[in-house]
Amino acid sequence: MDSNSLKQVNYKLKQLPEKFLEEVERYIDFLTFKHKQESEDIPQWQKDLVLKRIKEAKKPVDAFDMLDELENE
Repeated sequence: MDSNSLKQVNYKLKQLPEKFLEEVERYIDFLTFKHKQESEDIPQWQKDLVLKRIKEAKKPVDAFDMLDELENE
């Protein structure tokens, strides 16, 4: 991707309402996965797991928050 394309993408991202940024990030993850899937020999179980995580769209677990919750119980 050339620098003009990157500038255009960055400009468009900055124009988006913040509520759409998470959706864009998930779509980028999906495209990255799709590209790797086409270019590498990835086991099917791993592909299925990644697709499941993309579809569920859960936020990553913060280990420090988890420890705080356990201590407060």
